[in-house]
Amino acid sequence: DEIKLNECDDCDLVRYCSDKCQQDHRPQHDAICKERAAELLELRDGILFMQPESNHLGDCPISCLPLPLNHQNSVPYFCCGKIICIGCDYANTLVREREARLQQTCPFCRHPTPLTLEGTNKNKMKRVAANDPVAIREIGKKHYQKGDYDTAFEYFTKAAELG
Repeated sequence: DEIKLNECDDCDLVRYCSDKCQQDHRPQHDAICKERAAELLELRDGILFMQPESNHLGDCPISCLPLPLNHQNSVPYFCCGKIICIGCDYANTLVREREARLQQTCPFCRHPTPLTLEGTNKNKMKRVAANDPVAIREIGKKHYQKGDYDTAFEYFTKAAELG
């Protein structure tokens, strides 16, 4: 026969064979239990609310915060091959508007951003020619979205090999 032991609900350190046994031991156990419960709460909160050091996407090169997992909340710049978090991109836009500059620039390298899709593609292809894995992955994503899975796979493989 297995005997089912009841854990202390607060600290999980002590097990009791019955409710009566738990009530009898409570005065001796109370101080240790409260201390352990406070430690567990602090540990849980520390893990739960801790800012992660980084993720597989890396960090924003401006704010040094982990890039968001949702790719819609980050912006690739093909002039320098950097991916910027959307907060830094938005702050750059606000600065440009405040200074009344007409041309937007990359928040990292300050290179003027192209005004046309053709200019963006030209920058992207320069980065691909320079074996930039971010640009190669972006080209692969475009092919994947178009349904050209074989070409997308080739680009993704090359980007993965380059790091």
